[in-house]
Amino acid sequence: MFVELVTTGSELLMGEIGNDNARYLSQQLNRLGYSVLYQTTVGDNPQRMKAVLETALQRVDIVITTGGLGPTQGDMTKLVGAEVLGLPLVYHHSVMADISSWLQAHHPERSSLTANQKRQAMIPEGAVIFSNEAGTAPGIAAEQGGKVLIHLPGPPREMQWMFVHRVQPYLLQRFGPQGYIQSLYVNIYDMGEALLEEKLMDLIIAQSNPTIAMYARPGFVEVRLTAQAETANAAQSLLQPLEKELRRRLARTAVTFNEETIADALGRELRRRRLTVAAAESCTGGLIGSLITDIPGSSGYFRGSAGTYCNEMKEKLLGVSPATLATFTEVSAETAAEMARGSRRLYGCDLAVSTTGVAGPGGGTEERPVGLVYTGIDGLWGTAVHRDIYPGDRMEIKYRAATRAIYYGLQYVLEHQE
Repeated sequence: MFVELVTTGSELLMGEIGNDNARYLSQQLNRLGYSVLYQTTVGDNPQRMKAVLETALQRVDIVITTGGLGPTQGDMTKLVGAEVLGLPLVYHHSVMADISSWLQAHHPERSSLTANQKRQAMIPEGAVIFSNEAGTAPGIAAEQGGKVLIHLPGPPREMQWMFVHRVQPYLLQRFGPQGYIQSLYVNIYDMGEALLEEKLMDLIIAQSNPTIAMYARPGFVEVRLTAQAETANAAQSLLQPLEKELRRRLARTAVTFNEETIADALGRELRRRRLTVAAAESCTGGLIGSLITDIPGSSGYFRGSAGTYCNEMKEKLLGVSPATLATFTEVSAETAAEMARGSRRLYGCDLAVSTTGVAGPGGGTEERPVGLVYTGIDGLWGTAVHRDIYPGDRMEIKYRAATRAIYYGLQYVLEHQE
């Protein structure tokens, strides 16, 4: 079955919010064996929305929209969809009762429904109604001429709940199993796309099912392994031999899988080796510690992060020499090394990382440009320092520096035998 996703809302076109709904639905539908061929975003304009829906219904079997099901005048998706299908809108007392019950449970201070809230109970004639236990707007599925138009609410939490609890069962009942598509994402931080392709070329040439695809991402290369089969277990069985071979070829390489972050990988390796880690942060301002503690169970290996943003704290907390700061400045390899050693002493841990640099937008010079960051690593096998210049604005530089510092910590551990 071929699908088009239509996300509605002028806020999407203006860049005020990200289009997370399309990403989520594409992932879920592909896993169920449905092929998402198009993604379209349209603003809150009835003429343009009508044209988009008419085009979509001509070229795919199922059109799924998100957004525009609320009670206000700007919520027009259901009205336009009914017009495109030529279906009249019918008032449903049961839908109104569900909306009233939800509002009473979540907003008991409201004694009565507003007139515009009652608009949500107007449903295209003959449509399947998807009740919404995560909000007020019901979803629907309407069919005409062998084509299906599904409307889902726009808020991601409501949309995801409705897809899992209402749309998936509907699709299975209406169209039966479509097979299963499963992907495994392997993220490699230690090599570029060209070198990685060379390592995997024989697998790429021999691919059929599963397939292999590579994508260059900021700071890493993503390898996607995709298998298609009748069931999830069968797809997983197809993936396992290829995954095992990739793990063998990429041993002692910084690798994460699927939604894992580089902090996940560091934590996994530290737990395996029973090591502890700490940080000393200047330009990253505590972001390293934040990323590490985003991982459940990080209290088992993370000791803490010293936010030594000013030179005084670098000296007092970490023991950075005043002579080092005076001779080499706070943004230097020498300072980064002493910060890492000081953090390791302070927290009594096995491994420590440090960052010091120029996050911008001001403060850069020819010798020390904006984006320059020194990352120090100190551990059981000595001290190392890395110099990088990161692109982007202040927030991007901080994030790149923090994630790269975690990567350098992982790389340090992987490079040494247990």
